[in-house]
Amino acid sequence: MTESTTAERIQRLLSPERRERLDVPRILSLLSLRPYLAVADIGCGPGLFSIPLAKNLWDGKVYAVDVEEEMLEAVRNSAVKARLRNITTLKSDGSTLSLEPGSLDGALLSCVLHEATDKGALLKGAVEAMKRGGWCAIIEWKKAVDGVEGPPPEHRIAEEDVVQLAKNAGLRLSMRRELNSYHYLLVLIK
Repeated sequence: MTESTTAERIQRLLSPERRERLDVPRILSLLSLRPYLAVADIGCGPGLFSIPLAKNLWDGKVYAVDVEEEMLEAVRNSAVKARLRNITTLKSDGSTLSLEPGSLDGALLSCVLHEATDKGALLKGAVEAMKRGGWCAIIEWKKAVDGVEGPPPEHRIAEEDVVQLAKNAGLRLSMRRELNSYHYLLVLIK
């Protein structure tokens, strides 16, 4: 990927329009966050959620996980600017995670599951890294919504399909929320 293309993607992923659509403070308020927790932002991109998570988990740990080194570098740069020392960046191959079993209290997958080559393996990896009673928050694009925003409809995952994938990975549904006209949030418990 060229440097300008990566810079444009980072800018788009952190744009005011995206921040408005994915109201990060509101979404984080729906999660069981405590200052001492360890949470992974899987598919973190340039850190839309990683940086606010790190500020909320000031006595805990945030693992920012992504397949692209440029995205991880953007997270590291933002963490330095924000003077955050509780973020660890980890490179993933898209289906396996470099996290210790039982090391996470929670995992966030925001608009990333639809991109995974092996969605089941990605979720199983997240579940293996979670402690018993841990949570997994999944934000995805609504299947039925068509338009210029987001991935093509054939790449989107219906809520019931995500719930089934999560169930197969050992999770049970705890909460379902419609975030806006494009996205839904599922919170699942191990």
